[in-house]
This record gives sequence, C-alpha cells and structure tokens, in this order.
Amino acid sequence: MAKKKTEEQALAVQPKPNVLMSRTGFVPATLDEAYRFATWMSESDMVPETYQGEPGKCMIAYDYSLRLGVSYLMVMQHVYSVYGRPSMEAVLVTALVNKSGIFVDPLDYEVEGKDPYKEPFRVRAIAVRKSNNKKLEGPWISWTLVKAEGWHNKKGSKWPTMPDQMFHYRAASWFVNRHCPEVKMGMLTVDEAQEVGPKHVESTVVEKGLQGLKDRIKKQKEATEPVKGVQADESTDEAVDEAERQKEALAADAGEKKEPVLEKFVCPKCGRTYRYGEKEAVGVQCECGKATIIPIEAEDEATPDEPDLSGDTASIFD
Repeated sequence: MAKKKTEEQALAVQPKPNVLMSRTGFVPATLDEAYRFATWMSESDMVPETYQGEPGKCMIAYDYSLRLGVSYLMVMQHVYSVYGRPSMEAVLVTALVNKSGIFVDPLDYEVEGKDPYKEPFRVRAIAVRKSNNKKLEGPWISWTLVKAEGWHNKKGSKWPTMPDQMFHYRAASWFVNRHCPEVKMGMLTVDEAQEVGPKHVESTVVEKGLQGLKDRIKKQKEATEPVKGVQADESTDEAVDEAERQKEALAADAGEKKEPVLEKFVCPKCGRTYRYGEKEAVGVQCECGKATIIPIEAEDEATPDEPDLSGDTASIFD
C-alpha cells in the first residue's frame, strides 16, 4: 500500500508535457517549443525538400497551418514561395472551402461546352451559403479569358495539356476571391502568383538624391558671386571651394575646363594694386577711398611719366 502511494506521488510531481495533440497534429504551448518542433520537422525527410534544413520556413508553415485550421503537413505539401509570396495550390483552395462550413454543400461547378480544348467551353464555381440559402456564383472562366490573359502561353503552363482541370482550379480560386477570400487569407494560388510575376517597387530615392545634389551645386555656384559688404566666414569659404571643385570637374568631363583669368588693377592715387576679373573690378573703390581702381594698361596711358607699376608696388613708395 505504501509503495503504491509512493508511485502515485512520483507521477504527480513529474512535469506535464506542454506539447498537446489535436486532430491537426502537435500543438506547442510556447514559441520556444514551436521553434523546437519546427527544427525537428526540418530534420525529417518526410517534409518537402524545400523545407528540409530550414526551421524558419517550417515555423512559418506551422503558423499558417494554425491560422488556416489544417494540418501543417498539408500546408507544407501545398504552399510554396513564389517571387517571395506564400502561394497555395488550387487543390488546397478547394479543400479549404469545402471544410470551412460556410456553404451547405461542397463547391460545385457549372460547365458549358463539351470539349475543354476548344471554345465555347467555360466553367464557373457555385455554392449555396448556409446562413441565408443564397446561391453564389463565381466568374466564368472561358477560353476567351484564358487567351486574353495569356495563361496558355506561359512557360510550363498546363492549359494546353490539361485544360479541363485548369478550368476547374481557376474557377474555384476566383469564386473564393469574390465570395470568401478569408478562407485562404487572401493568398494567391501558385498559378496566379506565377502569372502576376515579381512585385516591382519603383523607388525615387536615386532621382531625389541626384536632384538634391544639383540644387546644392547650384547654391554653391551662387555663393561664388562676390557680395559687397559681406565678410565670408570659414563655412562659406569651404562651400565656395567645394563649388569650384565640382564646377571644374563638370567642365573637365565636358572637355571645357577653363582657368580663371585675373587682371591687374591699380589705384591712380595711392598706387595700391589689385587682381580681379574684368567684370568684378568695375566700380571697385580703393581702400584709400580716394579713387576707383583702373587697369594697369589704362593707368599707364593716362600717366606715362609715372613709374612702371607692373613690379612690386611696395618698392615704389620706399
């Protein structure tokens, strides 16, 4: 009697397993346990090759299985990544609709035409909603639509070889898209994802960057214009230097690099000399405040008897 009681106490103190079982498989209780379970699945050759050695993919597939309410092995068998989008096979779409309980009976089809290889063959899916007994009809899938969308010309397309099955698959998928997209969580079928192709996002980052650079260069060029009465600080000098460098680089690329031409000017009163561009020197007053500076050549013609000012100016007044 004492031995039996001891065994019962030992069983009572053992930790309870956190991984439960349901009709869809194991149900881990924590995220850590779920990842461990995904790791175990990735190490098995019972899962498709694309999931083997990929616990992250197994984890996502397991999450989808919980949300869809189906077995994770079913998700792994029928859900693929197409251009980065999780996409499911059409057969899984039909299975999800039939087990959803939204409709009175499993999905049915209306077919017009006898030969699925020729027009005017077409198919649409139909069902009766359980909540109000309303008959719901999906879009018609016809050869006119198939050819207009180019489905039959896609590489690896099954439309030329098994059109009857493809008509029913597409009819089921479009029915779900129209009447109950929540059944497949808005996912595309594999065929639809392949037909849509990769999603391109046009970015304007490069264009904005180039435009910003052009605007900055324009402002820097404007900063090189002399402004009377303004003392340039260090940052302004750096901006001017940078603008000059970029201006010279642009000119060099175009084969039009030009060196700035400076001319020598002199004050006719005090003899101080300056170097300016021809246009920049117009109306510039000498620091002595007694006269406007003039080109050396003009001053020579006006006062021929004056000493030659082309040399060192300081030596004239020594």
